[in-house]
Amino acid sequence: MWWPSVQIVLIPLLGFFSGLIAVWGKRALAMSFSVLFISVITLGAPTMHSPAQLGAAVALFLAGALLYSVYALLLAHWLSRRTKEQALAELLAQLGQFAHWLADHLGVHSAQEGTSGHAARPWGPAGVGSVVAQLTAINDTLQNTRDIVLRDVHTEAERTLAARLILLLEVNEALLASQTDVDLILNQFDATPVPDALSDWARRIGDALDQRADALLRGTQPDTLPTSLPCAETIHQALETLQPSQPSAAFAQARMALRASADKFQRITDLLATPPRADGADTADPLQGMDLQSFLSPLRYDPRALWQSIRWESPILRYAIRLALALFAGELLLRVLPYHPHDYWVLLTIGVILRPNYSVTRQRIKDRVLGTLLGCALVAALLSTHPSLGVMTLGVFISLAFARTFITLNYRFTALFASVNALLLVALLEPGSQFLITQRLQDTLIGAALAWGFSFVLPRWEANDLRRQVDALRRATLGYAQAVLDPVHVSDLNYRRERKRIQDALAAVGGLHARMLEEPRQHQRMRRELAAFIAHSDLLSAHLATLRVLRAQHGDRVLSVAEQARLRRTLALLQSGLNPNGQDLPSSAAEAGSIDTPVERRLREVEAEGQTIARLSRQILSTAPT
Repeated sequence: MWWPSVQIVLIPLLGFFSGLIAVWGKRALAMSFSVLFISVITLGAPTMHSPAQLGAAVALFLAGALLYSVYALLLAHWLSRRTKEQALAELLAQLGQFAHWLADHLGVHSAQEGTSGHAARPWGPAGVGSVVAQLTAINDTLQNTRDIVLRDVHTEAERTLAARLILLLEVNEALLASQTDVDLILNQFDATPVPDALSDWARRIGDALDQRADALLRGTQPDTLPTSLPCAETIHQALETLQPSQPSAAFAQARMALRASADKFQRITDLLATPPRADGADTADPLQGMDLQSFLSPLRYDPRALWQSIRWESPILRYAIRLALALFAGELLLRVLPYHPHDYWVLLTIGVILRPNYSVTRQRIKDRVLGTLLGCALVAALLSTHPSLGVMTLGVFISLAFARTFITLNYRFTALFASVNALLLVALLEPGSQFLITQRLQDTLIGAALAWGFSFVLPRWEANDLRRQVDALRRATLGYAQAVLDPVHVSDLNYRRERKRIQDALAAVGGLHARMLEEPRQHQRMRRELAAFIAHSDLLSAHLATLRVLRAQHGDRVLSVAEQARLRRTLALLQSGLNPNGQDLPSSAAEAGSIDTPVERRLREVEAEGQTIARLSRQILSTAPT
């Protein structure tokens, strides 16, 4: 505050350092923003006229920070179980949403639409985007839930929640595997009660998942889902009685697929039929012999990652430079514009809007501007009533609580209540302030305009990361296939690790695809091919999950030589196609002959999906920029 020439250099430098911290991932974003927020908000402090005043102000800031940190840690420890319950409930709700989505694509009406134009089929040309959006949401929620529920499992209650998550992973896997045979079943059974029965079954599962999420949040017992449902009886009766007018291989495969889907739905029903025990006294312990740490995202802050990001092609370095230049431009602009006492609002707006990804920056601009407009309108209406000190103090408390509540859920509401909080605080501390609301709007619009302009400086478009993300998903798919298809070594722990790896990879590529669609059209690459690649990768993982279930039904039985050779052949074909230096799978790679067992049918599906994925990945990688 003593030397503006130092301030104009120091703030961009702190912004640059704040941007570099983002190299440690999503968990470091709070720390990154804190550095920038503290730096900018200090500009609003009164001018210090002596070292003693400066020392006292720094001591007060430090004392407040330490006290709040202690309070936050104690509160987090006290609410640890509640936080885990909320994370688990969020996953339950997400899976319930997916079950309802699946039910919508299984009814007779959807089948008729799909026959006429493939508009409603989940795997039709118009449905791939919907599938990718659902998969991305589930995998992202699943990753966050694992990191919360499986970390620091000490008490019996926390162990119970962890066990429920492990069982819920089985529900998730069965649900995702149920989508693989939708088209085949609808094609062969569209004029029967089967589609409606399957749709009703999926909807009941979705309702049961929603009820469990609500009961977990409210601390009540959910309604019990019957193990025997009328829709299940309809499916079993259809399997026994329905016959085509002329026998065909397609109908035989559809019958096999229907039986497999019914088995998956029944498995989910059985898992949801028994209410969870509050005391954790289950007949079997799902956590027995399991290393929970292997399923968590790393929390290390490796200094070497900072050094490795100091390279021109690094998106983190480009973001740090972009943020520093935007703050520097904001500092210069504030010295040209007429002076007003809340100019740090401009820099704060730049800091909260500008993000490493263009799509996120664009969305936050919309949320920040609209939220600020609504917040200013709300404060203007409140101040026009000349509220008492008690009402304004209550407004400060409520607005702060809501701003923090929605910060990771809906930033538009956070911007709204943050504006209410800031304006009420200024009105309390500086009664009679002139043009307060006008200044807030002006500062927000200036900051948003600067953030938008500098989002095009040294951009790192999502297409630049296509090669790395596609290759990572391809490797994860191959690792998952090896865990399932290995004819000799069957390890449940290794299978769960590889399943986590492919789910994380699917979430990463799905997020990249969603962000790329928000970027300027000229910077988008291989949109349809990438969506198809994600969808078919999920289909392949679903087929592999079904194979895992089929193999588990045989227990520890040693496979015959012929069965081992069949698994090795499929695995070799996948390795040939999915290895970075491999070749496309030949169209004749699939086995000839009839499909007379569920395992053989699923192996054929795995080979077909592997061929499609190999072709799509090579199309994407051949044109992906570096």
